Amino acid sequence: MSVHEQELPGIGRKFEIVVGKGDRIDVVIHHSGRRDLYIFERDAEDPSAVLKLTDDQARRLGSVLSGSYFKPAVVEEIEGLIGEFVVDWITLTDESPATGKTLAELQARKRTGMSVISIIRTKATIKAPDPNEVLRSGDRLVYVGPQRHLNGFLSYMLG
Repeated sequence: MSVHEQELPGIGRKFEIVVGKGDRIDVVIHHSGRRDLYIFERDAEDPSAVLKLTDDQARRLGSVLSGSYFKPAVVEEIEGLIGEFVVDWITLTDESPATGKTLAELQARKRTGMSVISIIRTKATIKAPDPNEVLRSGDRLVYVGPQRHLNGFLSYMLG
């Protein structure tokens, strides 16, 4: 099995996965969190199946496929408490407007309604990052905030 990754400017990322004897699964992950799955049979130009998933549906499917699907009661309780809040992450690229700036410069929480709660950088994790931390290409920013602010945040951070 091979996996090829490609940036889709203004859309997100595409992952092309070749399985079996040449069958292919293309996964497009949109900046909005939506996932599109395209199933191609060997040498076919058009997909034999297309599936559109929300972020939550995709994560659950991924858990089922990995053999680890289980949702403890405490998760349901927490989801009930935080309601419309989303906790997710983005990965900065060289082209991201946030790259090379500090969180203080971006004023992410004030301007977008979302808060960066952690930065995953290579093998290190910066928990509760200092506002003066300079963001780098490749940083994965873990953020939290109301779902209604997600698109503005993604646009602001990723362009």
